[in-house]
Amino acid sequence: MTDKARDRRLKTRDLWIYSSGEGLNSVATNGIANFAMLFYTQVMGMSPELAGLALFLATLWDAVTDPVMGTISDRFRSRFGRRHPFMLAGGIAFSLAFAALWIVPESFRGEHQLFVYLLIVNLVVKTAFTVFLVPYSALGFEMCRTYDDRARLQGVRYGFYMFVNILFGGFGWVLFFPDQPAADGTLIDGTRIEGNYATMGIVLGVTTLALVLFCVFATFRYADRSPARAPTSGGGGAGAALHALWHDLKDVYSDKLVWFVFGFFGLAKFSMMVVSQVQMFTYIEYMAFTAAEKTFVHTGGMVAFAIGSLFLGGMVHRWDKRNTGVIAMAISAAGGIGLYVVFIGGLLDPHAEINGFPAAVVAFGLLQMMWWGGCGVLVPLAIAMIADLSEIKKWQTGEVTEGRYAAGLSFFLKFANALGLFVTGYVLKGVGYVSGAEAQAPDTVHNLAVTTFVGGPILMVLAFIMIRFYPVTKASMAALRDRYDQSSTSDPGEAFQRA
Repeated sequence: MTDKARDRRLKTRDLWIYSSGEGLNSVATNGIANFAMLFYTQVMGMSPELAGLALFLATLWDAVTDPVMGTISDRFRSRFGRRHPFMLAGGIAFSLAFAALWIVPESFRGEHQLFVYLLIVNLVVKTAFTVFLVPYSALGFEMCRTYDDRARLQGVRYGFYMFVNILFGGFGWVLFFPDQPAADGTLIDGTRIEGNYATMGIVLGVTTLALVLFCVFATFRYADRSPARAPTSGGGGAGAALHALWHDLKDVYSDKLVWFVFGFFGLAKFSMMVVSQVQMFTYIEYMAFTAAEKTFVHTGGMVAFAIGSLFLGGMVHRWDKRNTGVIAMAISAAGGIGLYVVFIGGLLDPHAEINGFPAAVVAFGLLQMMWWGGCGVLVPLAIAMIADLSEIKKWQTGEVTEGRYAAGLSFFLKFANALGLFVTGYVLKGVGYVSGAEAQAPDTVHNLAVTTFVGGPILMVLAFIMIRFYPVTKASMAALRDRYDQSSTSDPGEAFQRA
């Protein structure tokens, strides 16, 4: 490859075209994380630990299937490319299954029947999600040729991810869950009305289908139709497939550089998942937000996440990736600690107003924006780091590596999500939350808020310990690239020590 081709910079237009496919990821992650626990516990009357178990098992299955999809995608060859056929099939299947998740037939209304329905439908949702997401992520790795471009693309990708979440998650409170008057004139919280969830499921299913179709056809010019270089297998059929899968798993998980990223991002993502789940109950029980206030606070966090993502490219250009991660973690932790000091520390009552100004709502919203703004930098940053390591492996081996590395990160991301969903059920049980109750005990409400405010910062401190030892920089990457242009025999760990 010539230096000019190797250093080609993607146009901003192409970054946004590719990022349209991230709408499916946003709906899959946030649609379920934001509302599934509320729907199945608050509306359907399912116990939180059983709902958490069903969500955990399906998300764990989602994570386990990622390496399989990575191997299949890397080795697939067709005139439509190695990624696009799977993106199309997975996107269509996901849209249909996601809508079904929120429309529960009457025959599944008992607790154990609900568990079976939630588990089976969510398994279909998660399988379709994997079939789309792993090839889609690998396509993004393939499109980028430079260290900075990998950060730019992932930043724009997650900016669009959060734009979709703002539209359907933040404004979802008023779009799908407006408060409605009861017969006696009181207001019914919209999240307690079953039909609202069905409307949401259908609208989001149609939206994701439209975004997937646009992304698949608009990025088709980037389809890689070249044959994959794969390790030699001793046989064919199932034996060859298992050999390929084992080769790819070993290739990714024996890369010691990968574990720096997996370690810090696994902890950070787990903290985001727990906070995102518990904060929904804090909105309702501790802060007693109205639908409009929920929209303001929740959307504010999403806007901050999007801003953080869109600033990633500039931050990496100025401070490099490791230092950018440290800055983002500090911002997030400061937001969570600030919430604890202001509300648990007694500086403001959760319902405080000053001369009619909603001081508590605004303070909560601004501090939560700090938490999610830092998270908005961390998520695309980790993916850009994995794309760098995939490029290094490609220099070494000449093999197609994007699918396996994308799947490796996706596995850890989804495992953290699954663990967060599972733990959330027991966190709710531990603080005394009672499903379907009209009101929660005061101690339960207090403990929900404490968990929301301090759980995330504690985990971010642990993530900081991991990232501070990450050795890859822009300069070392450039030195490695030049070295691998001359020879592909160097060990990456030793090369980084010399570079």
